[in-house]
Amino acid sequence: MTKRLFALLLCLALSLTALAGCGGSGGGDSQPAAATPAPTATPEPYDPDPLTGEAKGSDYVSVRPVAVMINNIAQARPQRGINDADVLYEIMVEGGITRFMALFNNYEALGDVGPVRSARDQFFRLVMPFQPLYVHIGRSGITQQYIDDVEYGDLNLDGNGFDDLIYRDQNRLSQNYAYEHTAFTTGERLKSYVDWKDVDMSRDLSSPIFDFVDYREPSRSLGGQDALSVGIVHSNSYRTYFDYDVISNQYRMSQYNSHKGYIEDTVDENTGEQTAFDNLIVLFTEITTYPYPGGNLDANGNDKGDPDYKKVNYDFGGLGYYINGGKAEKIHWEKGPIQYALMLTDEAGNSLKVNRGRSYVAVVSLEEYDNFSIQGAEGSAADESVSVDPNAAQNEAAAEAAGE
Repeated sequence: MTKRLFALLLCLALSLTALAGCGGSGGGDSQPAAATPAPTATPEPYDPDPLTGEAKGSDYVSVRPVAVMINNIAQARPQRGINDADVLYEIMVEGGITRFMALFNNYEALGDVGPVRSARDQFFRLVMPFQPLYVHIGRSGITQQYIDDVEYGDLNLDGNGFDDLIYRDQNRLSQNYAYEHTAFTTGERLKSYVDWKDVDMSRDLSSPIFDFVDYREPSRSLGGQDALSVGIVHSNSYRTYFDYDVISNQYRMSQYNSHKGYIEDTVDENTGEQTAFDNLIVLFTEITTYPYPGGNLDANGNDKGDPDYKKVNYDFGGLGYYINGGKAEKIHWEKGPIQYALMLTDEAGNSLKVNRGRSYVAVVSLEEYDNFSIQGAEGSAADESVSVDPNAAQNEAAAEAAGE
């Protein structure tokens, strides 16, 4: 075979091989490549604001919360800063008066808060599991014992020991407000204390204080009875009322003023706006009086008498109501020792799902259960109230003076 013939045969073989490797239309055994599945998006982890259950906005600051004791005797109103509170607690103290404790997340953003008043153990025991800064001026001896027992240290901010923590409002003093109704703190003053004591404020809450409905889901609609007007009687003359505003989906707050003798809107003096909440939580329990061991002395060493400090029973839990969106559900609650957080369940014993938002929490004596009122469209809770002692304001002022 000549070299020329061999070359021709080799080219022919290569051409046939190339044609065999090419697929024609409808020919060949090759399979189409499998489609690559689209990646599944990983949902963001549930990470709510621990005090409101809302999604954390870009302005959210992850810090230790702050609890401030606020005077609620009628002569001390209006308060400042209560409309900034994520949670506002109201509980009876001596003489039938009530006091507030406002719980805030971002303390540095606060303006005026107060009038700041003395600490009581029924508030401290309720909030201590959250490990907030606890701000007050003075305290009962019983409260101090609880503070010492849990070694609360620099988280206990008593204005009697830290002069720069509070300031006295000169305008109030010139208007003849009593001295104890003129003390206020601010975010700036709180920050100065934190910097001075080097308090670890990075210890934010690791879980929400209530079992909130997931902010990625719709709010739930409550069962139970209609609740367009709510009346909470803490004592003969300390009564708190809420009226549901369907437009804002909030409960607007008012209180009986024993000093003036009528019900008035509760407003924040910082803004002049009426106080309102998304959630109302009302818990009933036994409230008695601590025995008086003596030793309640004034600056001159004279015994001021029994201060009538109230003992709130958190040991066994009890019944209550959760109110939201114009409806009220009966609930159960548990608390127990000081280190245990408040737990809420529905009537079936399941964890209570609380809708997102700002909350008002009242702890009320079982003796006032029959005076608690929930009204639908047919009436106002204020109309259901029993009569008020005309000497209440004088008696309350005397009781407050006997306390620390």
